Amino acid sequence: MGVSNFIVTVVGVGAIAMLMKTDVRTSASMLRRNLRHIRSWMEETAATSEQTATKQIKSGKKPPSSESPVNDDKL
Repeated sequence: MGVSNFIVTVVGVGAIAMLMKTDVRTSASMLRRNLRHIRSWMEETAATSEQTATKQIKSGKKPPSSESPVNDDKL
């Protein structure tokens, strides 16, 4: 009886370990895919903003500043 309990425990622990290993691999590959997708979004955004800034500079328009003016009257 003790040997069968040991065998069942070893098989159960082995199955859990195998499932966890597969789950970690799946999660890692999904994370890599997501990071690649986000990187492509960032590259597209950077290229678009660079083109917009170049057009504004060539046309003589001043690009918008990152700081917004503070209006003391509304405070």
